Amino acid sequence: MKRAKNKRPLTVKDRIAGAFIRLLKKREYHEITVVDIITEAQAGRVSFYRNFNEKDDVLRYYITSVTDDWLSQTEENYLTLTKESLSPYIVWLFEHMYEHRDVVSILMKTDKLYLLEEEFDKRLFARLSDTASPWEIVYKIGGVYKLFVYWAKNGYQQTPQKVAELVK
Repeated sequence: MKRAKNKRPLTVKDRIAGAFIRLLKKREYHEITVVDIITEAQAGRVSFYRNFNEKDDVLRYYITSVTDDWLSQTEENYLTLTKESLSPYIVWLFEHMYEHRDVVSILMKTDKLYLLEEEFDKRLFARLSDTASPWEIVYKIGGVYKLFVYWAKNGYQQTPQKVAELVK
């Protein structure tokens, strides 16, 4: 798992998550065992099960870690999702997602894209709960998430800036 400068050192959870992602780039999800993951991570079975219950938990951790790192790199709070902030937010988010398109591709291929949707829900509910009703939050999350999925499934043909322009 890549880390930006001045970030915390890699933990055993990070090693396990990075190992699983590396394996997923080479093999099918169902072919990868916990033994494969811990061997690649140079970790023990106890370390795996102390931190995770199953492989999907490793993916959740990876997605959360990448999101935490990304959010820590900006002072901006685009996540209010007002009419004025929607375009810059789409550009900001889609540029980030494009950088991680290899993992998005893995999630799509393994029918695990719902894990990314869970992260959208968790982050946006946390950011918007003081400023919007749950109905408005669900509406906004759904729109942005579906827009992203459509963009990804169509091969990222437009730039993030163009997508933002198209949905004004």
